[in-house]
Formats: sequence, C-alpha cells, structure tokens
Amino acid sequence: MSSHGAVATKRAPGGGGKRVWRDLPWVALFLGPNFVLFFVFTAFPIVFGLAVSFLKWNIVEPWSFVGLANYRQLIFQDPLTWKTITITAYYTVGVLPVSLALSLFFATLLNQRIRALGFWRGIFFLPMVTSGVAIALVWKWLYAYQFGAVNWLIALVGIQRQNWLFSPTLVMPAIIVVAIWAAMPVQIIFFLAGLQNVPKDLYEAAAIDGAGRWQSFAHVTWPMISPTVFFLTVITFIHSMTGGFDIVWNMTQGGPVDASNLYIVQLFRTAFVYFQMGYASAMAYALFVVVLIFTIFQWKVQDRWVHYG
Repeated sequence: MSSHGAVATKRAPGGGGKRVWRDLPWVALFLGPNFVLFFVFTAFPIVFGLAVSFLKWNIVEPWSFVGLANYRQLIFQDPLTWKTITITAYYTVGVLPVSLALSLFFATLLNQRIRALGFWRGIFFLPMVTSGVAIALVWKWLYAYQFGAVNWLIALVGIQRQNWLFSPTLVMPAIIVVAIWAAMPVQIIFFLAGLQNVPKDLYEAAAIDGAGRWQSFAHVTWPMISPTVFFLTVITFIHSMTGGFDIVWNMTQGGPVDASNLYIVQLFRTAFVYFQMGYASAMAYALFVVVLIFTIFQWKVQDRWVHYG
C-alpha cells in the first residue's frame, strides 16, 4: 500500500501537468478574446500614446522626435495650460463637495418610508439613463436668454434675466450646476446602499443612550458610511478632473473667451482641431500624473477619517 501510494504520488504531478496542457485550448478560447481586446484597445494605446508624447506629429506629415519639448512647452510656455488647470480646479471644487452633500441628503430622504417612494427614486435616477449630449442640450435650452426656463423663474421674483452661457463670470457656475445634477444619481445609489447596510441596533443603542438625530448621524451613520464617502470622493474627483467634456463642448465649446475651457476640452481641441498629436499626448499624460498623485494622497489620508468594520 505504501509503495502504491508513493507511485501514485509521483505520478500525480505528471498527470496534473497533462491536464493543464489539455485545458489550455479552453483557457485560450475563453480568455483569449479578452486578452486581445485588452492589448489592442488598452495596453497598446497607452504605450503608443506615451511614445507619441515625445514626438512632433500632426498625422499628415512624418513625425519627428522632440524629446521633452512637448512637456516643457506645456509647463513653461503655453499660457492656456495654467488657465485651463485653474478652470478645471474651480470646476472640481464646485462639483465634488456639493454633489456629495446633496446626494447624501437625498439618499437619506429616499431611505425613509415615504409615499410614492418608487416615483421619487425614479425622478432622482433619471439623469443616469440620459446621455451627456442630451443633458447638455436640454440645459442649454433651460439657460437660454429669451425663452429659457431658468430666466423665466428668476424673472418671477424680480431678478433680471442673465446671459448664463455667454457671461465669463456666470458660465462656470451654470455648468457646475449641470455637472452636479448629472453626477448625483450614481452617488445616490451608492449612498442608499451604504445607508441600508447600517445595522438598526446601532441606532437603537444610540437612542437608549439619549442621542438625538444629529448625534446619531455623527456617531453612527457617518462612521458606517465613511468607506462609501471615500469611494465616491475618489471617483468623483477623477471624473471631475478628466470628465465634463460632453457637457462643456455641447454647451459652450469652452467659451466665452475660454471662460469654461476645461483642461480636457483644450486637450481635445489640441488633438482633433489643431492635430498636434504629440502635444495632446503630453497633455494627457501630465493629467494622468496629476490625477494619480492626488488619488494616492487621498488613499494615504483615508486612515484619519475612514472607518472599516
């Protein structure tokens, strides 16, 4: 028995190896298309884009290697760089905290037992199934000077009509409102999931200890949903820094006088209007580095306010 067991033990690795080789065609059949799509549409564009950032190339003419010249121009020579960064930072600071606060507020309301709950949830989730282009066109109509609903409403309370999308001082607040409205559905869904996972006995224990509504929120709700808040903070920050193109491009195309010219809009214009592919690639990788640094920073400081378990 012992010798037979030893033989079986010695043969097992060989048999397992044959089984692995026999299963490789099935592995390739199921995973192969995914790997092909990943390398063709993800890995290769990333490497190719990084290589292009060191070139001077307009697609039509032959490329020439310029080294770090595109990055030097971006940081030290292009006056639009810091203007678009400032506008993008303004956009991010406007969207991030307000959208999270409003989403948490409405998620808390939707988590209650109220009449027509399904109807109200559908109303708040409506922007989620609407394309960015449609959102931009609808809000562009709402902001219209002569017949827009926004100017009609403020005129009812005696406020003068405003040229929202053609005023350098009003265009960004107007776009931020649209971006907040578009970002809230996803945030509400995550907040609802987080709120519904808070154990009810914690609220009961807090009530027994004499905690009021705000104390229960500060000492029970907030610590329990802090991982959700952290997750939404990270993804909303990334989306605000790299997104907003569809809304801005279809509402203002970065105007008036570059007042709403987000960094991502200028990147698109550089690549597909001016066909400066090398410079646009440098802009893209500079944005990637900035977003990566801020994301890592958020991960480093999460231990100070995020509570797991």
